Amino acid sequence: MSTKGKTILIVDDEEDLNKLFKTFLEINGYKVDTFTDPVDALYYFRKNLYDLALLDLKMPKMDGIKLSKKLKNIDPALFFIFITGANKEYIEHLKRDNPEIEKIVIYKPIWLNELRSIVHTFLSKNQQPHDKKQLLMTL
Repeated sequence: MSTKGKTILIVDDEEDLNKLFKTFLEINGYKVDTFTDPVDALYYFRKNLYDLALLDLKMPKMDGIKLSKKLKNIDPALFFIFITGANKEYIEHLKRDNPEIEKIVIYKPIWLNELRSIVHTFLSKNQQPHDKKQLLMTL
């Protein structure tokens, strides 16, 4: 199944990483918007505009979990993948409230080919409506 033309929102406080991911994913046929400030991302977010959001877990002002919950309130069909440079202990801590989170976390540093593969696989697998409901119920 083709994922070309799908739209991706990236929110990470590392501006250089945002630029790199945006350029790379656009070369691969995706439409990408990036924000370094989660509050700005929330303010400009529009329902049904994005197929996937890549959110950093640790950011100033608002972490990725809180941002994902606020975005989900606006667009319940939005998919999330979390990006983090945090150690596995931090993820274990998050699993208490979000038992399935480890399935949708990418650890930094990430190879660009790995990012492309994860994004493509994730968007390909989650094109059916019943899959969206299942994934959303796990978070």
